[in-house]
Parts: sequence; structure tokens; C-alpha cells
Amino acid sequence: MDLELSDEQQWLSEAVETLLAREAGGGRLWASLVEFGALSVGGEDGLGAVELCLIARALGAHLAPVPYLGSAAVRFAAGPPAADLAEHAVALAVLDPGSSWAAPPGLTVLETVAGGGAVTGRKTAVEHAAAVPRLAVVAAAPHGPALCVVEADAVGVACVPQPSFDTTAPMCAVEFAEARLASEPLGDDAIARLTTIGALLAAAEAVGAAGRMLEDACGYAAERRQFGRTIGSFQALRHLLADMYVRQASSWSSVLYAAAALDEDAGDAARTVSVAKAYVSRAAREVAHGAMQVFGGVAVTEEHPAHRYLRRIVVRERQFGDAAHHERALGRQLAAVAVPEAVG
Repeated sequence: MDLELSDEQQWLSEAVETLLAREAGGGRLWASLVEFGALSVGGEDGLGAVELCLIARALGAHLAPVPYLGSAAVRFAAGPPAADLAEHAVALAVLDPGSSWAAPPGLTVLETVAGGGAVTGRKTAVEHAAAVPRLAVVAAAPHGPALCVVEADAVGVACVPQPSFDTTAPMCAVEFAEARLASEPLGDDAIARLTTIGALLAAAEAVGAAGRMLEDACGYAAERRQFGRTIGSFQALRHLLADMYVRQASSWSSVLYAAAALDEDAGDAARTVSVAKAYVSRAAREVAHGAMQVFGGVAVTEEHPAHRYLRRIVVRERQFGDAAHHERALGRQLAAVAVPEAVG
């Protein structure tokens, strides 16, 4: 498996950075991303998992307030049947009230139901729900869980804003009362692909946010002076920054490896994504906490961006399962393999 970025992937990364810098603070960021082709997923000329992660990393580094994670994840999970979603922003409606991303597989009972071409129920923590034209809802259907697409302005759909830890990723509770489906529901395979790519994109965004915090912390340490010297010359801070760099670099490597495994349709691709999500969930927060130490008290003020990056990292850490969730899942998989071998 070649983990070196191709020339095209390097150009993509640079182009996205240029676009985000140009559109910073503007109102056309999402439209510009769509025009750029950020949602042209799949197919011979479309974006693969590596390219999606490059875009997600850049969005995390710029704290871009756009519904990219859900839109790209649904497009990747659905494949050709979702061709009509290519230029539409989509919000993910996954969690029922009282449920959790960390719930073990098979123990979550879906109270939101789909049948007769409509969906009924309630979802919570739906990111960007108030600003997108379509919602992708995970619901219980007659033949098992299904991924259902609903028009956000359809009759029977009501969004109620919820408090959000990261104000750049606004959340809503969404009520569905016999809301008509916009397309045929997709089954278990699409949901599995959705959670896999969603976890990876969330990790990539966290890597981008942590990378920006590391970059800013290094710049601050090179400028801030105490006792007649820059604080970056102090041994304790140099060791702290070195540890942060190792965690940051290894986090991106784990994401890149998992993305390449997905693109190559490797048999253990889902497992490598779990490993990446578990590692990044801890490492990105450690990088953020280290940066906060370098910045000192100024980092928690409203004017300083450090705490806003930390908030993005924490939100992405929880989505699609935190480190403990994925570590337990990996442990169950390894135990399932080891027990038959021991019996044999």
C-alpha cells in the first residue's frame, strides 16, 4: 500500500487550502466547495476516501462551519444510487433521544421507524439540520435498519435548535411525523459504510484542528519572551512540543492508512478505521491540551481561537464513537478470532 500522496492529491490539498483562505468569513464557502467538486465522490473520476480526508483535514484546520462531514459521508456510503445528492448538503440524523454513539452494536433499539414511504420519530444532535435541504435518517424498517433521505422542508419535519459545544457545528433536534421519503431507503450495507467513513472523516477533521493548534503553539513559543528568552527555548516546552508533533504526525498517518485501505477495499478496512478513530480521539485532544499549556491563560479567552479548536476536536472525538468505544469493538473482534483458535 503506497501512502505517499500523488501529485493530484497534493494539488487538491493545496487548492482546498487556497479556497478556504480566500473564502474565510465569506458567505459562499459551501457553494465554492461544491463548485470545486468536494462532493464529487466515487466513480473513476470522483474523490476517494484519501481525498475526502484531505478536504476534511483542511476544514478542521480552518474551523469551517459547513455540513461537509454528513454530506460527504452519505454520498460515499450510498454510492451511485445517491447521484442526485451530489450537489446537496445533507445532515445526518442518527441518534434517537437517550441513545449514544458509544452504544455497543446490536444493543441500540431504533425508535425512529420507516414504512409506507414515510418516517416517524425524533432525532437529536443533528448537525447543521437547520441549514441543509436534506436529512439522512437512520430508522427501523420492516427488513432491518435503513438509511432514509427526507427533504428538510417536507411536511411533518420540524427542527428545534439545541445547545452546541462547538458553535461552528450547530445542532438541532428533529421531529418526523409521517415525513415522506425523497428516495428509496438504503439498507445495512450503506449504514455500515456511513459509520465507517463518518468516523474517518471526523478523525481527519480533528487532525486538522489539532495541527493548526500545534502550528499556532510553535509560532507563539517562538515569539513569547520570559526572563529575556523566548519560551520555546525552555527545555520543558521543547519536550512538550516535540511530543505534540509526534502525536500529530502519527494521527495523520493512521488516518491516511485507513483511508487508503478503504479505497483499496481491503478486507480489514473497517478495522483500520476503528484503530485510526481510537488513536486520533486521544492524540488530538492531547495535542490540544498541550497547546493550551503553551498559550497559557490567554487560550481560554473569547478572543483567542485555541478553545474553539479544542471544542471542534471534542465534538469530532465523540461522533461515531470515541476511543473507548472503538477499543472495545476491536477487543471483541480479536477475542472472537482468538477463541476458536484456542478451542481448535
